[in-house]
Amino acid sequence: ALLIPTTEELQGYIHHTAFSSLQNSEEEEDEYDKLLHLKQKCFKLAQEKILVANQAYSVVDAAVRRLDFDLAKFETLLKNTGEFEASLFGGVAKPNDLAAIQVNPNSTDWILAKVISHDLGTGMYKLSDEDVESNKIFNLPESQVVVLGGVDRLSRGDIIYAVYPDTTSFYQATVAQAPRKVSGGGSFVMVNFKDDGDENGVTHDKAVLMKHVMRVPYVLT
Repeated sequence: ALLIPTTEELQGYIHHTAFSSLQNSEEEEDEYDKLLHLKQKCFKLAQEKILVANQAYSVVDAAVRRLDFDLAKFETLLKNTGEFEASLFGGVAKPNDLAAIQVNPNSTDWILAKVISHDLGTGMYKLSDEDVESNKIFNLPESQVVVLGGVDRLSRGDIIYAVYPDTTSFYQATVAQAPRKVSGGGSFVMVNFKDDGDENGVTHDKAVLMKHVMRVPYVLT
């Protein structure tokens, strides 16, 4: 049978439905407020991170600029004393320092010589030939002189220029073994000289003093 609710029952149902809807609406509003609060918090944290990053960049940028400024001043100082150009070719030379010299500009031939003097003002070197049978004296610009002694680390496979045993001439060579020290404070390195094969085409290792070694003075092609 069909039951018809009373007026009181209808009013109770309407009141309950309205109250439930109101509760749901308040819960949704609370959730929305929480999400809005989290969004604002994330935005604030992001802004703080950006501010810290910008401050760190400013500090690093200022330090780099200061270093560039100091390096420029130091370079100017070295240029005024002639040490800047000299350092490009192995450092400031002293009398009796060994050097590799290029007698003819743009030549690939380098020979062993000894520094007699070095004029920092003009950049000119005065050197004596290390060949015991030669009494030649050379006056050369810094671009044709490499003061020796600047090579301290070599690895197997490195390409260098080294004085061929029993000569005063430099030839291209490949490092066969890392340098080793000997009694007395010196050191030597085992190398394979280019185009130095015997009658059977075998290239044997040769020992060269480290003081007779330099980096390749030009770009290999």
